[in-house]
Amino acid sequence: MKICVVVGKTCAREWHRMLVARLLEEGHDIALFVSDVDASLPAALSMTLTFERLVYGISGKSLIASIGSDEGELGALARVQEKSGLFDVVVRLDGAETNAPKGRRVVRPLFNGIPSEAGALDAALDERELAIAVEELARPDANSKAYAVETELPAILSKTLNDACGRMIDLLAWECESTPLRPGGALTSNSAGGNRAATSPARPIVLHAVTTLSRRLTRRLDTLARGGDRWAIAWRDAARTPFDPSGGATTIAYQRIADDGRRFLADPFPVVAHDHAWIFCEEYPYATGKGIISVIDLNDPKMPARPVIEEPHHLSYPMIFIDGGQWWMIPEAGASNRISLYRCEAFPHKWVRETVLIENVAASDPTLYRDKRGYWLFFTLCAGSGSPSDRLCLFHSPSLRGPWAPCGAQPLAIDPKTSRPAGHIIDARGTLYRPAQDCMRRYGGAMVWSRFTLPGDHPFSQVEVGTLRPRDGRALLGGHTYNRFGSIEAVDIFGAPRSDLVEFVYETTAVTRGSESGAAKQVIERCEEQTYASN
Repeated sequence: MKICVVVGKTCAREWHRMLVARLLEEGHDIALFVSDVDASLPAALSMTLTFERLVYGISGKSLIASIGSDEGELGALARVQEKSGLFDVVVRLDGAETNAPKGRRVVRPLFNGIPSEAGALDAALDERELAIAVEELARPDANSKAYAVETELPAILSKTLNDACGRMIDLLAWECESTPLRPGGALTSNSAGGNRAATSPARPIVLHAVTTLSRRLTRRLDTLARGGDRWAIAWRDAARTPFDPSGGATTIAYQRIADDGRRFLADPFPVVAHDHAWIFCEEYPYATGKGIISVIDLNDPKMPARPVIEEPHHLSYPMIFIDGGQWWMIPEAGASNRISLYRCEAFPHKWVRETVLIENVAASDPTLYRDKRGYWLFFTLCAGSGSPSDRLCLFHSPSLRGPWAPCGAQPLAIDPKTSRPAGHIIDARGTLYRPAQDCMRRYGGAMVWSRFTLPGDHPFSQVEVGTLRPRDGRALLGGHTYNRFGSIEAVDIFGAPRSDLVEFVYETTAVTRGSESGAAKQVIERCEEQTYASN
């Protein structure tokens, strides 16, 4: 594709350079045009980003940092004049609409409805939801999709703006393909913020930085008084009251598993075998700063977790299942840039790496499901810039060992609320439910349940049905894994629990209340020979 990238004389950014580098890497013919637009962001922003880098130890160059609008800074492109012929695509990064080369398609980024990063800054300062979209100027009737951006609270501007700009690189690169990729997960136009004018004066930026730091210090003092925030695991025997995502609102009490304070435990996957109950989990010793896979003996939960898999890279999310009469595990190993399959040689302590399922993919929380058509693997993609929790991918294989192939163009959706897997898929009499981590306002803030259909005669689709979150929102900030095996249920929690008994509340989503129309009300409790063993 022949593409012209348009930047303003004072508004070239680091993410613009990264976009150009990606387009060149993908084989496009790129030219540069520098417009006379003068739309620099407030000077106080640069000072605030520097302040955040020092206070929070943020490394790497900010994607919104200013750079020179010349060929050297933007990738040694050929500079063109306004009358330089017709391009396939013109990408307006200067926020303007005129005085640039012509293109068959002209696109520009929108941050909360504003053609400038000032829209993202304005939303972050107001603590509003942040959404990004790509507008096609040559087709004013075209409806642009707006996608939610992870905005953790208390908001750190560096991370929020990096997430927004990093994901915008994807949107613009996909729009420059011969067949543009537009994943699901679109928001309404109201979520994008309309065309509200951006203000972002200097005083609110400085005030935001001071307020954010004050909040973090207050939270730190509060958690120190209660033992400090950390991840922990809790469980219950739910033989008589199994959790059902298709049911109504409910409160569930779990018993927390104690730790020694020198590590945290998370990502619980319970298993019942040989009349014995176990929980496989991520164990993260603070001394090493690297996750390993361990197992907890529920027959004696006071015994420390015992390591079972350790690699040079970080491991977490031990997705354990039974298939062909054999125990298997697919842990998260995004740092290895592959998805690997482990086989159990002696249950539950001896595991060996069997094979690599998918190469060259940095996957978060790969989750397997099997039906009559084969094997399905959900995960979110960590590669590139932006949040690791919002790009939902789905691969399929006729057999466990492969070959694995993507189910159409990936990602299927961009949504920090319903993309990142949070545990085994549940089949409730033919209706499929998948838990996902709600990372909209905080990493692992809650578990969102969605009813979904796998691709076949129709594309993949899902609808949110409810949210499972800790009742005590002050002491417990969230949880991001739910799993069930037989009668054993397990969750993880983040925060400083007030006691060993923790309560979770399940709230149904308003638009789905009463809409199940006789759908399944019973979760299968029998462990069959299938890849999802948590039912």
